[in-house]
Amino acid sequence: MNRFLAALALAAASAAALSACAPASPIAPPPAPCAPGAVAVGEGADALQTALDAAVPGAVLQLSSGVYAGHFRATASGTSEAPIVLCGSDGTVLDGGDVSDGYTLHLDGVAFWDVRDLTVRGGQKGVVLDSTTQSVLTSLTISDVGQEGLHLRAGSTDNAVRSVTVERTGLVDPEFGEGVYVGSAESNWCRYSACEPDRSDRNVFDGLVVRDTTAEALDVKEGTTAGVVRGSSLSTGASPAVDSAVDLKGSEWRVEGSTVQGPVDAISIHVILPPWGSGNVVASSVLRPAPGGFGVTLVGAARAAGNTVACDNSVEAGASLADVACT
Repeated sequence: MNRFLAALALAAASAAALSACAPASPIAPPPAPCAPGAVAVGEGADALQTALDAAVPGAVLQLSSGVYAGHFRATASGTSEAPIVLCGSDGTVLDGGDVSDGYTLHLDGVAFWDVRDLTVRGGQKGVVLDSTTQSVLTSLTISDVGQEGLHLRAGSTDNAVRSVTVERTGLVDPEFGEGVYVGSAESNWCRYSACEPDRSDRNVFDGLVVRDTTAEALDVKEGTTAGVVRGSSLSTGASPAVDSAVDLKGSEWRVEGSTVQGPVDAISIHVILPPWGSGNVVASSVLRPAPGGFGVTLVGAARAAGNTVACDNSVEAGASLADVACT
């Protein structure tokens, strides 16, 4: 009996020792690759910036879960056959910190990037594309920035923005708190485009959601041409520093199949510098102006610049579709 009791005591002690050595919880499996050939980027800002600096065509940079704190800049380009992919895992956040300084993610002079599945927050600006072409942004959430959330400028052309959400902009400078800003004002062309028009052309926005901004949800500048906004929901915050949620100053832009809610007017069209401000089309959209406002208002010379407000747009009962006849 004594030997039996001793054996039981030894077995209990062994089980306790094994239990103490066991991990508290199972180790999480690595994330599924976001694309073939994905390479895991280590934790921390230095690891991410090093990976961006070393990227070559065809690279797939997969970030880990967690926060990458800093400002990140990409300057390498992919090709049409081998784009560079930057993708997040569940819970990946790029955090630019101080909302009075810096760009949290900056694509600078690049082509053929595929950026997806990231949360971007903080910094003076969230995501900035300068002279960037043939690139795609998909499933990003951009928030809590000092000025605008997403800016395409300096001749950034032929890019696609898909299923991107922008919110809580203008925390430092409300008048510069646009959700999405395309191009640059004529007064800044010498800064961004060698004193020539900033032709940030043919950019397409699908499934864009913008809300709680202090300036326009979407501001399209003079110098830009042939952009498309479709299937999107665009609104400002409660007390913005502007009169409309969307301001079109470019040419041949098309807003279609979208819902736009504005503080006074839903959409305004301006001619700041001819020939821009002409040939824009608003169609098949739900427009929600404030009482006394218009779904679409054409300001000054824009009334005779060949802009079109389609009759298939809708407004709530009692609201005015436009300050011109629909066609």
